[in-house]
Amino acid sequence: MPSARIGFLGPAPLTNGSTVATRFAAHLTGKASGAEQCEMRGYDTHQEVIDAKARGEIDYGIIAVENTLDSLITESIREIERLFEQDLPTRPHVCWEELLPIRHLLIHQTGDLRQVTKIASHQSALRQCSRFLAAVRKAFPHIELVQAKSTGAAVQDALANPGVAALASTEAASATEGKLIEVDLETARANGLQWDDPHWVTDFRDGKTRFWVLGDAPMPQIQGRTFMTTVKDSAGQIVGTVDHSWQKTCVLLNLPNKRGTLHEALRVFDKHGTFLSIIHPYPRLMVSFEYLFFAEVEGHCDDASIRGAVAELNQRHLDRIERERPCIVLGSYPNTILLNQHPAQRAAFRREFYPAGVVWKD
Repeated sequence: MPSARIGFLGPAPLTNGSTVATRFAAHLTGKASGAEQCEMRGYDTHQEVIDAKARGEIDYGIIAVENTLDSLITESIREIERLFEQDLPTRPHVCWEELLPIRHLLIHQTGDLRQVTKIASHQSALRQCSRFLAAVRKAFPHIELVQAKSTGAAVQDALANPGVAALASTEAASATEGKLIEVDLETARANGLQWDDPHWVTDFRDGKTRFWVLGDAPMPQIQGRTFMTTVKDSAGQIVGTVDHSWQKTCVLLNLPNKRGTLHEALRVFDKHGTFLSIIHPYPRLMVSFEYLFFAEVEGHCDDASIRGAVAELNQRHLDRIERERPCIVLGSYPNTILLNQHPAQRAAFRREFYPAGVVWKD
């Protein structure tokens, strides 16, 4: 059997996309060293990853779609939408999701901020460290902030240029094998940097990034993997319970630009007993100031509740071609955000779907 081709934002092993690819390969092969059995392909942009998957150049494409500090990753969502602005024989489905904590380090060849003339990173990382970078620019106004294609590309730039420091992950710093070291912020404070935490440059400590894995079909339906949580009122009294699923589904709501259409769509999901967890508006690329909506609901796309809601919404516009239906299923995948909130369920999920030896940095 040919090895799976996995595409991600490269270069490996210097990006979080590479970290996710390694973890997904472990899930896919059932071995912690699964990446060695797969063909790992780094791309310069998320657009290239999505295009490669749409062309069949890779079997799985890994893209960052959202983080808690910077909201939606525009370059990813934009390219997914573009798949529905054109006629294609097949389109990728979201088949898996991974969640990584956000922690960036500022790394440099000497670790001395006084020798830095540029700080480079991906645009999301720069925004995620905006308060720290503002303090740096105030103390060292000669330092230029440079947007790189990825955090990994910034690391490569820092390896090649002694004046460049990179904002990158702890894994990327380790991969340089000591060629780049963490900038000494205590020394920088003695030289005017007004920053109180010498060990943390990201704006918030509990930030996380979601990554989607694009495949040929949604992940298989998991039978019987639900759990119950209690609902409390403002006084802390238990007033009910809610059943949750290990899986969730993303749909693209492609609704007519008329009064009440979004309200009606949400009522349909409520009528069928589905829990809508997230909804994001996103501008249509081909029509100014009109919007599509990316919505996530708990459960698998083959669950009766979700299947019924999708069918009812689409029944209203049977004259439309498939890519213009009001409710398009983009895929089903693990409910990582909910699992992260319930450690016992998260541990059970990992035991079932990952091999022993996978390293977790929660």
